[in-house]
Amino acid sequence: MLAAIRNKSKGPLAYVIVGLIVVPFALFGIQDYASRNLNNSIAKVDGEDIDINIYYQELNSQQRNLQQQLGAAYTQEIDDTLKQSLLDSLINEKLIENYANSLDIVTLDDEVKSVIEMNQAFLVDGEFSQDRYTQLLRLNSYTPASYEIAQSKALNGEQIKRNLSSSAFMSSAQVKQLNNLASQEREVSYIALNTENYMDQISISPSQISDYFDENKSNFMEGKKVKVDFVEMTLDAMEEPASPTFDDLQNLYDDNAELYTNAERRKAQHILVDSEVLANDLLDQINQGADFADLAKANSEDTSSNEEGGDLGFFERELMGAEFDEAVFEMNIGDLSGVVATDYGYFHIIKLTDIEPETMQPFDEVEGQLETLFIKKAKEKMLFGSLEEFMNLSYEESLDMVADQFGLELQTSDYFSQGSNLYDPKFVASAFSQSVIDEGENSEVMEISPEKFVVLALSDLQPERERDLNEVESQIETILKSLTAKEVIDDIAESIASSLSSGDQQRADQLITDNNLEWITEGWISRASELPFGVTSLSFTLPKPEDGRHTYSAESANRSNSLVIDLAGVRIPEGDSDTGISDLYLSQENNEMFVSLIKQLRDNAEIRVFTDLL
Repeated sequence: MLAAIRNKSKGPLAYVIVGLIVVPFALFGIQDYASRNLNNSIAKVDGEDIDINIYYQELNSQQRNLQQQLGAAYTQEIDDTLKQSLLDSLINEKLIENYANSLDIVTLDDEVKSVIEMNQAFLVDGEFSQDRYTQLLRLNSYTPASYEIAQSKALNGEQIKRNLSSSAFMSSAQVKQLNNLASQEREVSYIALNTENYMDQISISPSQISDYFDENKSNFMEGKKVKVDFVEMTLDAMEEPASPTFDDLQNLYDDNAELYTNAERRKAQHILVDSEVLANDLLDQINQGADFADLAKANSEDTSSNEEGGDLGFFERELMGAEFDEAVFEMNIGDLSGVVATDYGYFHIIKLTDIEPETMQPFDEVEGQLETLFIKKAKEKMLFGSLEEFMNLSYEESLDMVADQFGLELQTSDYFSQGSNLYDPKFVASAFSQSVIDEGENSEVMEISPEKFVVLALSDLQPERERDLNEVESQIETILKSLTAKEVIDDIAESIASSLSSGDQQRADQLITDNNLEWITEGWISRASELPFGVTSLSFTLPKPEDGRHTYSAESANRSNSLVIDLAGVRIPEGDSDTGISDLYLSQENNEMFVSLIKQLRDNAEIRVFTDLL
């Protein structure tokens, strides 16, 4: 139903849909986004305006997307970068558009049609769907005309790129060589050795530990730590207010009626078409006795509801569009609307089938909630009423006086280091601030949450220090065992690989048996194969086996693992081996030339940016 579409379009699906539609607009066509042209400009390029309305439309959209993705990590620095990046894109778009016009570049309508019909956003079961095309454009405030004009401009820009690419060339021999390298497959088996299996066999002497400590003292420094006193003013710490009277709760109930009100909902059927003539004809048929549901099934372009006879189910205001709401919320059950035009070139016929009136939960059902709400509001009033005095006193007096004045507990933290996760990040950052550590002042009052405010002061400081040997002895022992175990497994791997390379299969088998190892056979792998320990990349660095013999190699995978790799063969798959790598190579070269062109155009253009409007 239409309501469902609108609901879904507000979630992650909307960003996917909009992303698929607007990707071709990354450099071209933004100025046709909403087919609006105000006189106000954000910039001028060679005397031509860049519409400030378009800038802010696109900026608002990108800000919302980034803020949802990054949350609290979205900073002013990111916002400033986004603004500058968007402005640069708009200027580049105008430069390329003007350059394309100067070359008399033209894109044929058939080319535009072909690009649109191949856009994944508009495909249903692998085929272009006119219904989906018009529906997605409508949901995202596009008209087919503006979208197609934008696509035409984008293709003009692509023609410029193609013209540049004509200067990038690779011979057929080079292309074949690149394709063969990219598509090559290798037959691989490997043995993996892990240090954990050898740690218990290794003994480390006290002198080794002592020597390592002496040589690596800088690795065992402990950063400075602080202990702080702090006072919390919280909602829970506020005095319990007097129990509310019946009148208190009744007034709260009346003042917050919206919290306990179920909005009016209406149920309707509709027929959605893109022709006013057809809409009027269908309306005449209904007035003459034709069945509304049958006509909806046969004619409505809302594919989500037409099979249900146009039934939209129950909905509240502001879910179906302003024109729709204006009509349906003035109707009575059984009424039939006239033809209702939308801003997107579509026309509704609406039949109201049911009404669920606005209802309010009875007072006695929510009395417990009201009492809780009353107490919370009373405490909030006390909290925020005391906050200014709390902040002023914290600035002027010691924390014990602050605590005493407000009847709060003076608390003391454990020792913690910078970057500690024992306390809130704001708390930790404030504890290590210059004013607290170097100047011995109280911190500013921090809002840890809407219901908790904290001020702190330094209680004790442990400066950076060199740890004693006895503090790190076990840590060093583990390090030395791990290092020694790595040498052991490197030696075993090297012995197995060298034995196999020299043809001493018996010795290799004995080493494998003695160390409880086994071969892992992967068979033929490609460069895209995902194998553990980096086996894929290591295998493709080994020399090709000669005369039917295997290539064996001992490799260090990481600090804990060593490998023996058996490369049994190398082959090029039969059939078409065009991997596209040559196109990728040329595309990269072409992109670099395109960036150079834009730089040249910017250097030669008269660009004026109205920075006060950013």
